[in-house]
Order: sequence, then C-alpha cells, then structure tokens
Amino acid sequence: MIGLADCNNFFVSCERSVDRSLEGKAVVVLSNNDGCVVARSNESKRMGVRMGQPAFEIRDMIAKGELIALSGNHLLYRDISLRVHDIFRRFVPSALDYSIDESFLDMTGIPVDVLPSIGEAIYKTCWDEMHIPVTIGFAPTKTLAKIATETAKKSGERVSIIYGEEDAMPILDKMNISDLWGVGRRLSKKLYQNGVYTIGDFARCNSGWVRQSLGVTGERSWLELHCRPCIELEHVDRLLQDSISESRTFPEDIDDYDYIRARIVIYTSDCARKLRAMQGVAGSIGVYLRTNPFHPHPSGCKPEGAVRLPHPTNDTIQLTEAALHILDNIYLDGVPFKRAGVWIGDISQDFGVAGSLFQEEDEHEILIRRFMQTIDRINNTVGSRNIGLASRIVKGHRGHNDGYSSSFQAPSRKK
Repeated sequence: MIGLADCNNFFVSCERSVDRSLEGKAVVVLSNNDGCVVARSNESKRMGVRMGQPAFEIRDMIAKGELIALSGNHLLYRDISLRVHDIFRRFVPSALDYSIDESFLDMTGIPVDVLPSIGEAIYKTCWDEMHIPVTIGFAPTKTLAKIATETAKKSGERVSIIYGEEDAMPILDKMNISDLWGVGRRLSKKLYQNGVYTIGDFARCNSGWVRQSLGVTGERSWLELHCRPCIELEHVDRLLQDSISESRTFPEDIDDYDYIRARIVIYTSDCARKLRAMQGVAGSIGVYLRTNPFHPHPSGCKPEGAVRLPHPTNDTIQLTEAALHILDNIYLDGVPFKRAGVWIGDISQDFGVAGSLFQEEDEHEILIRRFMQTIDRINNTVGSRNIGLASRIVKGHRGHNDGYSSSFQAPSRKK
C-alpha cells in the first residue's frame, strides 16, 4: 500500500500555527507583492474567495474586517514543511516528499489492518507538535492514494483507505475526469468529446484506446486506477539539486544600495542553509538585479555576475562575501531596481570533495563547519531567521574580496 499525507490549507495552517487568534476566521494568504490569493481557509472558501483571485477584488471584504489577508511568509512555510515531513518519517519505512505540503508514504511490509491507526497517529502528532491538520489516504497506487486523500478532505475525515478496485469504483464514478491526477483542462476536453466524463468512465475504457489516444502517460494513469502501480517519482526526492536560488520582488523600486545589500545577504544565507540541508557544497555563485518592466530605465540594464569559488563550500560567510563581491561590481548608482536574486551552482556532495593539492582542512575550517551546523540546529528548533549574519540588517561598506575568478555581464563600478 501507498499513503499520501497532505497538509490541509497549508499556508493558512502555518499562519495559524504561530498565531492562534486566526483559528476559525476567514483567512487568505497572498502571493509575492500581495497580488493574488494563493491559499484559503475553509471559511474563506465558503465566502466564495477563489484560488488565484486578484487581491483588489476582495479588498472590500478585507476593509470591512470580514476577511483577513496575509502576505506570504515562505521561509516560515518551508521550515514547518521540513518538520512535518520529518514527522511523517517517524511512522513509515520511507517517505517521498512530493511537494511542500504532500508526501507519499511507503507502507511496504505493514499489515493493512493497522493503517487506520497509523494514519490517526500521524494526524495527532502533526497537530500536537506543529498545529498542522493533515489528511492521509492509503491505496494500492499513488493515483488512488491521491484520490483517497481528496475524498477524505471533502468528507471531513482524517484517514481514508481504498483497499482495491471494488472500493475504488463507487468513488471514481462521483469524480469528474478533470480531478484525475495529471489530467489538465485540454485533456479533459478531449475526454469529454469521447464520452468520458468521470474518472470511473476513464477506468472502464479499453486499455488499447487509452494508449492510442493518450499515450504512455495516460496508460499509466489507467493502470494505476486498476491497482497496478507504475508511476515512479524518485527524482522528486533527489537529495542534491543542480542549483539553488532565492529571489524576491521589492515592494517598490529601490535605488538604495544598503537595502539591496541586506537583501542579497538574506538570500545568500537562505541558499546556504538549503545547501547544508542537502549535505552539499557549491562551487559557484551568482547575483542578478532587475529593473521594473513597467517602469523601464533608459539604460535597459539587467546587471548580473557570477564567480567560481576558490574551493567548494557551504559556509554562509564565504558565500556571502562572494555574493557581495559580485554585487559591488554590478550595482549601478541611480538605477532603481525592482528585483534581486542569488543562485548557487556546481553543487556536489559535502563528503569526498577534492580540495587544492596543497590545501588541508585546518582547525579553523572544522570550527566554521561546526559553527554552521550549530546555527542550523538552533534555527530549525526555534524558527526561521533567529540567528543570522549582522550584515543583513547593518549597513556595511563596499569592500572588495580577492580570490574569485569573475565573469561579469555589467560594467564594473568605479570607486
């Protein structure tokens, strides 16, 4: 059996976990720059608020106090996500993190009759420790597990189990084909034209027609509905990423160097923390700045730069020094910027990295490594951004650092 644990209204639940006064109230979370709705509480759904609805359409409800709108705090959501996924792993042989609020649970070797109690235990632990409500569905395949979870959410259940095809068909007959995992709007229209309106209709289709009309992907979904697992997602849970990036759009156009410098420090620190979490080290780092596309600057500049690090590292201090070195070379006085970002690349495993032939890891390097690990443990225990570099809030001078081979795509700044 496969389980799917899905956090309910995740962004809103995260906000309620740190502010219990939001419980029972109509709450929405807005996207970057508060442009549109990206998460809704059940109360706001009942008020008719739509996912993706522009914020200006609900401003009257907000002004009247009928609806609470919050700016997204994605660092908080990521921290809570990591802790909730760790809870999932306490109860199962292995778990596959599918998204920030979903995880597939491998139940291999676990008797079917204990699945309800395991699901209830997962729910209770997530609620008691993190105040995050979770719905868990169990089924023979990933597709059916998602259907079991969605069914449980709609019925208000905590745990739902689909044991086989006989259990599945009555549920599938009630679900629109557009609700099937992997079926989008365009494919739904094609299936409607062929008389396939429900997931149950699709399950009853001839397998040959499915393969001919929808290809291998469609056939896999069909097989999964018949309790034959064939969708693999190992790539989702890969420990090492090829690169990591952090970027944000500013509330307004900014030409203040110190403000942008502080943002770059924060973004670099976030990248470094992610890098250490995946037990990796980076060999290169880049920084870029962007002007407002709706208020284009006459220069039309898109300054960016990158450096190769002297040796692979996940040290926040070294990465930040490199990022600020780049910023000093690409920053243009008098140009208002709307967005900034940092990326790190050439990522490899933290162990087995070959350093310089004449370089040995000295006591200082060991202490720095332990120091970073300690900072991560404190922040992961208490919450996001409790301890960080002072340069993210203190104005600093524009000092240059040597030792980087640079590839800049903007004129160097003259001091």
